[in-house]
Amino acid sequence: MASRKAKEAKPTDNEFQFSNATPLQVWRSDGTEMPSEYSQYEKVEEGAKPIIEWQNKLGQALASELMPGATKEDKKKHQAKHYYLFGYPEEPGANKARKYYRSPNHFLPHLLWLVGESQDNGDCACEFCSGSKPITSKAAKAKLASSTGQALPPAATAATPPTSTSNTNTAVSMIKNTATNTNVKPKSMIRNYAAPQNANVTQQPTSHETQIVTPYQTPEVTTSISQNPYPTPHDHDALFRAGEVVWFKNNNSWRVGMILSSGSTLSIIPFGHPLYQTQAVTKEEADIRPFLAFSIPQINNGLQEFKGRALAQIDWQTLQERFGAHADPSRREGLAIEATKLAATRVDQCYSTFNPILESAQNYDVFGGIFLGAEKICVGEAVRILLPREQQDGVAGKGVPVVMVVKRIMVSREGGTLMFEGSLWKLQHATLTQQLQTSNQALLPASLRGEKEFRDGVLRGRGWRVEWMLVNQSLSVNESAIRGRFYETRRLTPILNPAKFQEMLQQQHIDDIQTLLNNRGDSSGPRVGRVLNRAQAVAGAAPMITSLGPDVIEAMQS
Repeated sequence: MASRKAKEAKPTDNEFQFSNATPLQVWRSDGTEMPSEYSQYEKVEEGAKPIIEWQNKLGQALASELMPGATKEDKKKHQAKHYYLFGYPEEPGANKARKYYRSPNHFLPHLLWLVGESQDNGDCACEFCSGSKPITSKAAKAKLASSTGQALPPAATAATPPTSTSNTNTAVSMIKNTATNTNVKPKSMIRNYAAPQNANVTQQPTSHETQIVTPYQTPEVTTSISQNPYPTPHDHDALFRAGEVVWFKNNNSWRVGMILSSGSTLSIIPFGHPLYQTQAVTKEEADIRPFLAFSIPQINNGLQEFKGRALAQIDWQTLQERFGAHADPSRREGLAIEATKLAATRVDQCYSTFNPILESAQNYDVFGGIFLGAEKICVGEAVRILLPREQQDGVAGKGVPVVMVVKRIMVSREGGTLMFEGSLWKLQHATLTQQLQTSNQALLPASLRGEKEFRDGVLRGRGWRVEWMLVNQSLSVNESAIRGRFYETRRLTPILNPAKFQEMLQQQHIDDIQTLLNNRGDSSGPRVGRVLNRAQAVAGAAPMITSLGPDVIEAMQS
């Protein structure tokens, strides 16, 4: 949305709030960026009064069409004639001077088409799609129903503010629930070792377009040796796995350590330093969080010079004397905490590979698994992926994950560039009767099949289901595109935020739990890159590791 006049102040907390409002959600968009020739216009920021006015008016109009029994509240009229909604998709070379919506009523016919199932904008009754002057919303609804022969999909009943995502410039006010903190802060905030807090992440607008261009150059790889199936790790179904670095409850605080073995309970060795010996502890899943669930607190200024270094390479005797930790137990504990931060930051910024694969790949070594930062990832598993901004249209969606199923992990022999090959998948909503062209879902990893099963069960009562849609069969990305492991909503949410999980079940609406996680490499430390094995990644922070299980074959010490 853009304006010719100065931006207005954001509304107060109580402004435009209606206790009897019924939230509506639009699942697709065809919006584009505002044309460059309108650079003299000032973009209205998210949460500003004009944005909320448009949303309220569109929500009421949409409700009157889809929910005839809904009532409207009388409100003061606000001047909106100077605000325009850009983003109408246009053909190259088209006249852009008139392709913007002048008011909520002007945009309403197009919104009604977006709510429907038709993918043909010839069925849309708005001025730009139909080529005629705007017609009434009721006429637009009639045209939509007659063209599709189907009823409009049921309106969402989720406990989120009513949103319209028809335009990448349409600001949407999205309030995220947090476990213990109602003050939403950026994801990069520094968190203490006290109670967990969930990060708030701005969602990217959705679009129905699903074609993307491979963001990085694909290495030339040819298979010349017949391959056996990749070995399946014994803990591939575990929420937390041996060798992973995690947070665990330590009385009323949180500490960082590495999982030694996983099962019905997990054995964890807390991080320390060579002069601060730790003993393994046994924890339940409920007492553990993924490393990417919290951020590393700021490291003491006196230790900044050691960031990125293995703790085994630091003179801790001198540091204990410098900080008075050799004689004061509280300072000794404080220094151990600082050592934990250093070790965790180093782990986040490095990686090591395991299970080499006999495969002929030009200038690349191929592996079956990798400890990428804190997490263990194997071939055949799903990872959260971060695409370049120019590739996000048609892929990134609000409330739905986008994942890559890893087919190959490779490290270049010259330069040590880490690459991942795989297929890109997007979770898409559909009605129970809507037919979608889907790929063989049986080929998807268990975590993605489990995600679909869970969401289908929750959404079925509202007439919805989900499908994993193949976006790109052969995608090649470097390590910066991998955000981390994909976690099933039904397994991670009850641990991260039990109240949120119950709310989703009761309201039959699933939020993307992946947005509560940081990305690999978010910690403020220098990039370490490849290390020989997991033992080198945590050297000095934990006792020497001899084995992480029979299915993890790592390089030996040099």
